[in-house]
Amino acid sequence: MRERATRNPTLAAALLYLVLAFVMFAPGLAPGRTLSASDYLWAATPWEAERPAGVAGLGSNQEQADAATQFQPALQATRAVLPHIPRWDPYILSGRSLLGDPQSAVFSPFSVPSYILPFWDSLAVVAALKLFVAALGAFLLARALGMRFGGSLMTGLVFGFSLWSVTWVSWPHMSVWAFLPWLCLLSERCVRRPGPLPFAGLALVVGLQFLGGHPASSLQVLGVVGLFWVGRTLLSRELRQRLAPRLLTFFAALVVGTALAAVALIPFGELLAHSSDATARADASDLLNQPARYLLGIFLHDYWGRKAGALQFGPGLEERAYYVAALPLMLGAAALVVRRSWTRIAVAAVGAAALAVATGLPPLYDLVVKLPGFDATNNGRFAVVTILCLAVLAGWGLDELTAKDAAIRRRGLVLGIAAGLLALPVVIALADREFGRDALGTALKVAWAFQDPAPGAAAVIKLASLLEWLVLGAAALVLVVLRLRGRLGAAAFVAIAVALVVLDLFKAGMGYNPAIEESNAVQPATPAIRYLQKQRPERFAALEVKKALSLAYPLPPNVAMRYRVYDVRGYVIPTEERYFELWRRAIAPGCYYLFCTQAAPLEPRALQALGLLGVSSLLQHPGDPPLEGGPPAYSGPDARVYPNPAALPRAFVVDSQEVVGGGEAALKRVTTPGFPGREVAVTEQRIEGLPEGTEAPLARGSAQILDYEAERVAVETDAGRPALLVLTDSWFPGWKATVDGEDTPVHRVDYVIRGVSVPAGRHTVEFRYEPASWRAGWIVSGLALLTILLAAAIGWRRHRAGESMHTRATTGMFEA
Repeated sequence: MRERATRNPTLAAALLYLVLAFVMFAPGLAPGRTLSASDYLWAATPWEAERPAGVAGLGSNQEQADAATQFQPALQATRAVLPHIPRWDPYILSGRSLLGDPQSAVFSPFSVPSYILPFWDSLAVVAALKLFVAALGAFLLARALGMRFGGSLMTGLVFGFSLWSVTWVSWPHMSVWAFLPWLCLLSERCVRRPGPLPFAGLALVVGLQFLGGHPASSLQVLGVVGLFWVGRTLLSRELRQRLAPRLLTFFAALVVGTALAAVALIPFGELLAHSSDATARADASDLLNQPARYLLGIFLHDYWGRKAGALQFGPGLEERAYYVAALPLMLGAAALVVRRSWTRIAVAAVGAAALAVATGLPPLYDLVVKLPGFDATNNGRFAVVTILCLAVLAGWGLDELTAKDAAIRRRGLVLGIAAGLLALPVVIALADREFGRDALGTALKVAWAFQDPAPGAAAVIKLASLLEWLVLGAAALVLVVLRLRGRLGAAAFVAIAVALVVLDLFKAGMGYNPAIEESNAVQPATPAIRYLQKQRPERFAALEVKKALSLAYPLPPNVAMRYRVYDVRGYVIPTEERYFELWRRAIAPGCYYLFCTQAAPLEPRALQALGLLGVSSLLQHPGDPPLEGGPPAYSGPDARVYPNPAALPRAFVVDSQEVVGGGEAALKRVTTPGFPGREVAVTEQRIEGLPEGTEAPLARGSAQILDYEAERVAVETDAGRPALLVLTDSWFPGWKATVDGEDTPVHRVDYVIRGVSVPAGRHTVEFRYEPASWRAGWIVSGLALLTILLAAAIGWRRHRAGESMHTRATTGMFEA
């Protein structure tokens, strides 16, 4: 290994990271198992009654429920229709732009394994690749910053396998953060050696991280990267020379890289422009950071528990996973003590500032949330910048302690700080006084014998976390002491340090992403689901659960995609503004915007609004009291399904319109008790040829859905006079219509749904989703890709020409 590292250090590091990444998730690669927490769904109606005996109440890790209910169903839905690029999802939220939801991650490079491998096998591969990319990027960044092999190896290990990286692998956020060190590396190349090749590299990585599927994370990391490297350029006398080409290369790469991701960003921007997300998130910005008490997690990662053992309701471990192992903290401190360079101080300052923002500490947090865009992002995720800064400092520290003068340069101060870091969390935890000697025996088993703590056992959980830190922190301190006293050679110190950090980080992170039996990852189509499937394309809603012991939403939102049933609910950010307002004001008044569209109360006003969206079936938890007013359409041990008495047909014809003055008036009218939605359509601009008023003589026609596909709907109408076809699907830009092959406008009627004028007689109306945002996106992305390829070709040619000139010059020197 040492010989290989000397010959090709990058290859050696890459092989080590690749092996470690697959070892981290090896249980999920075993035959018949998968890296997923989708056994969480057994806690929900209609599967609760059939939950396998070995599955816990909320599955193997309820903190990863988002992956089971959002990301995996979207991946499966995309996989099912490839090579066609899905643009519209008809199964949730009465239809929504699939590409407008960035977390669908249709174009993410990390989605590719899930498209080509067996789906449940692919999840562990994707997780391993995210860690590998993050670790290798951090290693190369460290090399660019002048670190030797040992320090660079430590930097990659700490960032790539930190608890933060491991706990976030099932989210699209990590698909962005994995490229953070690459952004830093290529930004360094652009400002130091501006040219076509660094430009192409940075532009490519900017595009890839945008395609990862979380624009808010992209905004945060690009903001920090841009600020740091512009500041570094301006503060360096060397870099201020030829300043214009440096900054031009840097900013041009950011622009072209953003354009590369236009195929995803333009549809997202379109949905964002039609949503209330920015305003709603800004109103909730005070909630989008973590309490400062979680800073203790830098030392004691399990102090508040995890998964089923979490001690309090609130964010999961991933939101406070600041742990990078004990030794890297000591090495990072050594880097600042032994050599106080401006670069190191700047890295430490950026890391500290990012953590202050993540935990809501003034004044930095107050300043950041005043910046455009940052008032609507979850700024608790700025902690990823801190993790990278700690990793870089740890690499520098390892290099310092393996240098020839490491034994004499401020040795006492380094040892004192290391000992202080070991003692600090002990002092803080002892002041908590939530554990005593009675918990010691059980806490030891939890800490080092892989025993799970009892739920709510605060004394055991906190003491176990402290015992983990004491053992690993003491080992790290002993290692530093041995090196500084000359008892341990440099090579041996590096090897043992890497092994200790691997042990520490694997102890903290391995197992958080559960490897469950594949048979438990898949929930069957129960009789209730099969009933809903038979009603297609009718839409359903799940009612709020009143049963006290219910643990999850019935048929959790977004999961409907797996079973191809049409759900009025959804858990998607952003949500179209009018659709959100209909829920917030008529269906679930007072709901928090993140969870507003997830369950419906059994209220007349709510049922009328649901009926407006074509909801004909109401799914009820079987443990709740039966509804009054009639028997269920389906009743079984898995669920009950009741008809919605206020349901409008999925497609119908009205012969009159009621024109109102804007969206607010339209919402008020369609939610008025007794609104005759079957007889009249509420419009905000008069539709020519359609009579006005509810008093118009009735000449009701008929409508029949002939074909209902994701991006195409065909309806046959028959009307005695000119009328309006109403389709109870969400209105959104990009939907076009034809009547007997002739183009006709799609109107927004009844506040949120679609309408098309039809002549008298029998006609065929065809709706097609052909958004201009998709067309513009792939054109811009294609042009950006060509620009990057051209720049790369020019840069590579120059590089080869330079090598050739160097070879000729060297040959001529020897011949002379």
